[in-house]
Amino acid sequence: MTRVEREPAYGYLRVLDLPEDEVEVLEKQLHEYANAHNLVLLDVRKERYRLLRPGELAAWLIEREVQHLIVPSAEHVTTHPIARMLFCQAVYLDAGAELHEACGETD
Repeated sequence: MTRVEREPAYGYLRVLDLPEDEVEVLEKQLHEYANAHNLVLLDVRKERYRLLRPGELAAWLIEREVQHLIVPSAEHVTTHPIARMLFCQAVYLDAGAELHEACGETD
């Protein structure tokens, strides 16, 4: 039987005012998603800024040659639809990465 290598992935969390125990739960969800989808989570970027900074995120993704970015959900990143669109543009178009939602919009 051929063994399939797991692909590298990175995580992204916005942790503005979250207590550390909630951040740990979110990180665990990212790791579980990665394991279930043949990915290995190498690092998690934790943003503590109120403003979404898609240009900095795109630069970080490009610098690390990220192909898979895991977030809890697009809603976790931002509830504002235009900001969410800019975030997705930074991931998909600017960095050329695939965006994975560990929990989807219902969690």
